[in-house]
Order: sequence, then structure tokens, then C-alpha cells
Amino acid sequence: MAKGIFIDSSKLLPSYVPEELPYRESALNELESSFINSIKETGFEVLQIVGDVGTGKTATMLRFAQNMISKYGKRTAIRYAYINPRQHGSTRIMIFRQLAYQLAPEAYSTSLSAEELLFETLQTLERLNVRGIVLLDEIDFAIKKNQEPIIYNLTRLNESKPSGIIMIPTVVISSRAMNFRDKLDRAELSSLGNRIMFFERYNSEQVFKILLTRAASSLNLSAYNEDIIKYIADITSRPPVYGDIRYSLDVLYNAGRLAESRGSEAITVEHIRTVMSITTPSITQEDIELLSPELKLALLSVTRALMMEKENYTSLDKIVKMQREICSEMGVKEMDLSEFIKAIQELDDRGLIDVKGVARIGISGAPLHNLDDFLTYLISRLNFHDK
Repeated sequence: MAKGIFIDSSKLLPSYVPEELPYRESALNELESSFINSIKETGFEVLQIVGDVGTGKTATMLRFAQNMISKYGKRTAIRYAYINPRQHGSTRIMIFRQLAYQLAPEAYSTSLSAEELLFETLQTLERLNVRGIVLLDEIDFAIKKNQEPIIYNLTRLNESKPSGIIMIPTVVISSRAMNFRDKLDRAELSSLGNRIMFFERYNSEQVFKILLTRAASSLNLSAYNEDIIKYIADITSRPPVYGDIRYSLDVLYNAGRLAESRGSEAITVEHIRTVMSITTPSITQEDIELLSPELKLALLSVTRALMMEKENYTSLDKIVKMQREICSEMGVKEMDLSEFIKAIQELDDRGLIDVKGVARIGISGAPLHNLDDFLTYLISRLNFHDK
């Protein structure tokens, strides 16, 4: 009997954090050194990671926190909170709720204000003698969405407790570019500091090495060869992808799924070309998988309404009508109007669509035909009907 394509397909997904991160070892060492020194000196430090999409920022942050727990967790109780404003919400209260929920669930309450949540989180960590690590991913998205003093609060944690005991020695903040600092005032810039690690885009050789390592743990040996991996590395290291490793992994994963669905014993160049023709680096598999079934449906409704209009923008009425047609086509329950409007607003909050009014709703992040095919493909693969 022929072997399948995958050994463990989850190791190609964005949620998987590898034990080893090629080309990011120095950043991991710097983060670990900062954390250990802060604990020894009862200090507090903020570090920043700046790099384009798919340069390994998220994986590095998570690997750092997980490494600290595995290395030092027996001597010192450690917890970490990973917060992404695109996923968890961009307001200060939503970010601080996630902070409390992940670091000190004993203190979590929806009735507390942002300041109260922060105080209760720090107090609980001190009472339990637990050290916390805060990972705030894509801070530029939160700053773009509102002017709340999120940076100010998180970079002055050492001043938030009357006792002066610092239970969160390290805060790591990531952004896609340095320009988020332009929107901060002088006090925020001062407390943020200048401990910055720049992550350059991966080149073709680096993408090849990373993909080859991941393929070895996720695919059967008979399902690929180095030429196939090199082909993906070459095409995804050029414009418009520019070495986005998430997208490169998406291509490998989806090419494997396509080969599997067609009964092939190995991934071919044709599988890769097919996947590349229907996917886009602007809205990736990760973006879609973070969406609820309702949000997937809403995004598909916007996409198809725009395709029908053949204009830059369409109206909410036409999107609602398109939702009815899609629900009828797919045999799924239609959302009520208030629920659908909330879904549209959330898509705008996540930066997946552009809402400039009820009559001006558009998408600028991806070609519509590609997005339509991509959404339809992913929704069917994710068993949308069963959700």
C-alpha cells in the first residue's frame, strides 16, 4: 500500500512552533539573557522585534517563552501571555483582559477596568510568586486602530505596584515596521527604549533550509524531494512574497493537501503551481483559520459582492444579499442582520476589508478572484458545513 503525503501535517501550520529556529538563534539568546538578568537584578526590560510579515517574529517570541519555562520553570514558576491585537482585539481593555486571562486567570474579571485588571494581575502574580512574560505581537495594528496608552502602561509595569516588586521582568513587543513609533508621544518613546532586534526577510537559501527542515518532520520521504523544496523556496523568495516563510509553508502544506486529494503519491510542480494560482500572500491561510465560520462567510460575501459589482467598493445591502445566495448555495444557516453587521465590522477591525461607510466597502489586500478561490477552497477543506 502506498504511503500518504503527510507524517504530521500540523508541523507545517502557522500555530506550530519548532524547537529550532534557523537564523533566529541570536535573537533567542538576547531574549533569554535579558530575562535572566532582569530576574537576577530584580529589573524590568522591554525588547522590540521589528520585521516584515513572515520573518519569524511570532515563532521567536513563543519559542523564547516556552524555552524559559522548560529551562527555568522548575526553579521559578513562569507563565507567559501571547497577545495579538488582530486576533484578541485592539482596544486596551481587550488586551489587558487577555493579559489577565493568560497570566493570572485567578484575577480575571470582565467587570474590572483596564487599570484594575493590570493591578490585579500583578498582585496575583506577586501573591503566587509567579514570574510573567508578556508577548505583544503586531503592536502597530493596535496603535493604528486607537490612541489608547497601551505602550505606556505595558512599558511601566515596574511602576504599577506599590510594593515595587517586579513580577513581569520581560515584555517583548513586535511590529512590522519602525513607523509605529511615530505615533507615540515622548513619554511612551522614553519608556519603550531602544532594545530593538531587526529581522531581515529570508533569502532563497534560508527559505530552502527552513522548508527542508519542516518537510523532514511533516512529510513522508517519498512525498517530496529537494528539487520540489528548492522550487518553492525560489518562487516565494521573489516579489511579491519576498521570503515570507509563513506563505512558503502555506504553499507546501496546501500542495501536499492537493496531492493527497488527487491520489498522488508525491508533491509535483503542478500541485505547487495550482496552489500558487489560488492563494495570496496578502491574506494567508493563518488569517482565514483565525476566523470563525461566520467571519469566513462574511468575507466570502464581501468578495463575491465586489466581483459582481466590478467596482472598487460595494454596499452593505448588496453584501447581505450575497450572503443569502451563498448560504443557499452551501446549505448553511443565514446570519441575522445584526450578527452579520458585527461580522463585517470585525473583518474591518482585523484589516481584512476596508469599510468607509455602508455604501463603500472594499478589499485592497488581495485580488478578488484569487481570494474567492482561496476562501472557497479553505472553507471546504476546514469542513465549514460542520461548524
